[in-house]
Order: sequence, then C-alpha cells, then structure tokens
Amino acid sequence: MKRIVSFIVIVLVSIGVMIWSTPNLLNSVRLGLDLKGGFEILYEASPMTGGAEVTRESLTETAKSLEKRVDALGGSEPEITTEGTNRIRLRIAGVTDETAVRERIKEPANLTFRSLGNSSEESTTDDAGTATEDETAVESPDSTSGAGSTDEATSTDDAAVEDSSDGAAATEEAAGTDTGTTGTDEAAGTDTEATPTDPYQGYNKIELTGEDFKPNGASVQYDSLNRPMIAIELNDASKFADVTGRLIGQPLAIFLDDELLSAPSVNQRITGGTAQITGNFTREEAQNLRDTINLGALPLKLTEKYSQSVGATLGQQSLDQTLRAGILGSIIILIFMVFMYRVPGLIAAFCLLIHTWGTILIFNWAGITLTLPGIAAFILGIGMAVDANIITSERIKEEIRSGKSILSAFRSGSKSSFRTVMDAQITTLIAGAVMFWLGTGSVRGFALVLMIDIVTSIITNVFLSRYLLSLLVKAKSLKKPAYFGVKGSEIREL
Repeated sequence: MKRIVSFIVIVLVSIGVMIWSTPNLLNSVRLGLDLKGGFEILYEASPMTGGAEVTRESLTETAKSLEKRVDALGGSEPEITTEGTNRIRLRIAGVTDETAVRERIKEPANLTFRSLGNSSEESTTDDAGTATEDETAVESPDSTSGAGSTDEATSTDDAAVEDSSDGAAATEEAAGTDTGTTGTDEAAGTDTEATPTDPYQGYNKIELTGEDFKPNGASVQYDSLNRPMIAIELNDASKFADVTGRLIGQPLAIFLDDELLSAPSVNQRITGGTAQITGNFTREEAQNLRDTINLGALPLKLTEKYSQSVGATLGQQSLDQTLRAGILGSIIILIFMVFMYRVPGLIAAFCLLIHTWGTILIFNWAGITLTLPGIAAFILGIGMAVDANIITSERIKEEIRSGKSILSAFRSGSKSSFRTVMDAQITTLIAGAVMFWLGTGSVRGFALVLMIDIVTSIITNVFLSRYLLSLLVKAKSLKKPAYFGVKGSEIREL
C-alpha cells in the first residue's frame, strides 16, 4: 500500500509543479536571434597602433566594453564571446535600429581621466571633499604605506594614486584631504552641477586619455600589508605633473566610455611619470581596473569579417513551425508508447514530460539562449530518451514471454537493458563534449543543449521511470502480462 501511495504522490506533485511553473518557464526562455530576430557579427581585433599585439586581456576587456555599449543601447541580452586570439563574436536579438548599434560598437574603447573643470583656486576649498564616493587620493609612492594606513582609518573605500618618485608629505596631504571630504555633500552637489542626463556626472573636462599611458603599463602590485594596488606608467611625465599640480585637492575621475570607474582626489603634484592607485581593493577589483587601463592605453580596432541578420517576422515564423513540428511529433511518440507497452509506456510518457520540463528549467537557470540548432539537439535528446524506454520495455516483454513471473521479468529485463541504455547515453554525451570542445558558434550551442538533454534523460528516463515502475510491480498491482503489452499466447512454457 505504501508503494502505491508513494507512486500517486510522486505523480500528482510532479504534475502540479509542472502545471504551476510551465507558463512562466516558457516565457522566461531566452531566444536566439534566429528565433527572435536580430543580427550576428564576427569581428577581428587589431591594435590601433603599429607594432603592438592583441593580448588575451585586451580582447576580453574589449568584449566587456562591447557588452556594456549594447546594454546602453537597449540590446536584448547580448551574447558576446571571444574566439581564438583575436576574434569577438557578437549576437544581439530584438534590435530595432541595427545601423545605430553597428556604428556604436565598432568604435574603440575610450579611456579618459576627467576633472570637474573648475580652477584650482575656486575648488581647492569648496571641492576638497567632493565628487567621489570612494574618496580616493593622489600621492607619492614612497608614502604608500602611510597613505594606506591613513585612508584605511578614514574610510573603508579610500584609495590613493601615488607617484613613484616623490617624497614624504603625502600622509599629511591625504589626511587633510580625507578630513575635507566629510560634511561637504551640499557643496559637492553645487559645484559639480551634474544633471541626471549627464553621463559624466559633472566631470566634463578631459585631462588625460588612453594615449597618455604606456601600452600594458598598468600592473597589479601589493603593499607591505599585502593589499592590491595598481601601478601605472605614463608617456609624458611633465603633462601628468602639470595636471596633478593644477588639481591638488580635486578629484581626477577615471572613465571608460561613459562609465565612472574611480575618482581619486589629487593630494600633491606628481612628477615621476609613474603612479600607484592604492586602497581597499579586492584582488578582482584591482585586476579589472588594471585591465581597463591597459585596454584604454591600447584600444583595439574591430574589423567586421562576417555578419548575419534575421528579421523578427522570419524568426517568429521559424519558432512557430519548429514548435508545431516538435509538439506533433511528441504526441505521436507518446501515443505509440502507450499503445505498444501499456503501463510501462504510460510511465515512459510521464517521464518524458518531466524530462522536457526539467531541461527547459535548466535552460532558464543557466541563462542558456535557445536557437534553432539548440531545438534540434533538444528534440534529438527526446528521441534518445524514448529509445531508452523502448529498450527497457522490450527487454521486460522478452522476459515475460520466456515464462518468468512479472517481478522476475522486471528485474531481469531492467538489469540486462541498463548497460545497453547507459552505453548509448554516455557515447552520445562524449560526442557532444567533443563537439563543444572543438566546435564554434552554433555547433557549440547544439552540443551544449545535447549534453544537458542527455544528463536530464538519464535522470528521468533511466532512473525515475524504473523507480516508478518498480513501485507498481513490487506492490503487485501489475499481475497480468497484458499490462506490459504481452498476450497470453505469446508466453512460452518453462
């Protein structure tokens, strides 16, 4: 009786969860550009300056920059991946103005160091504590340890940019600046005059650009307390000295395109052409800032090598036709399973529904974009699941025809079919892994969906279906061979 109750509870709970979650689940599936409409571009990256090389870091940072630009233009969850040593593949679905997006994303990343544009006399006192949420500071590398200690005592987010050639006085300057940053929020709001539509938040005067920094001149170092800091090198030490000299007590904000990365305040004139950005960074934050500065110093030129555009109407038509064919084929398969194998076929049909629901659930959790090749792999996985159930049911029928009891036939048929089923599933899984490893683009998408489908199939159509059938068999609810699609005339006497 307990087995029957367990069977009923599993079936009812599973059906209830699927009915409750399926509408939201289907609406949450991310569709690729071939189903939703959009375009795909393959770019080849090359340095803007001669003699330089494309590094893995610069390629990755360029891809991140592209993603931020597309998000700002209203692109629908763009897919941006790096390929090889110098290629970036961009897929954007649901774009209304393709020309505007193309023009915007092909521009090189723009690194700028900006000031508020006020004179030193006016803002030394009024803006001493303005502009930055992280209260960063510019000072000498020889005073790194002192400045770090002062900043740490003042604020958990303090950071400092330091010169590698100058002397002491930095700790005192930092202390004075940190003191000035408290209680001046009203002044900050007045001086910056930033409006909600101003992407630069009032930092409208460009003091330095990426061209002022040496290529790959930024690096992550560690102070005496093992805190990460970013060392930077500039091409023109006198220009940097002039900028820092004019902006003592004022912020010097770092922007990539129109995104504020950091806004250190200048505590002293820096003359060495080498500086350090220190503070309470995590290692990942320091590495990201280093890569961003290096990207700005060596922007990459993007050359379009391949493009594909799909209209929204064509994408919707492809989706409708694919879903219609998949649903029709699935219904025919379920009817065939129930007709040929009776109760085991009915359980197999139920497990196929769970398999389909579970696979879509994984797509949503993992943020996988579904494309036409992905749907093809999904349907192929359903075929593999059906095959697993057919092999198991046929082996059980053969054992019943040989004259064994229902329980004995179930055990023997399940055992003999298990190795065959797992061999087929695992070999397909290996093939998918190889395609994912060696393939690119849609081939990798096909392979990824196929591997997820196979793993879900093993869980639902190998283990779950056998468990549900064993509950009924061991409860002695299936006493007649007809429940397995076996006629009495087909049973051979022992």
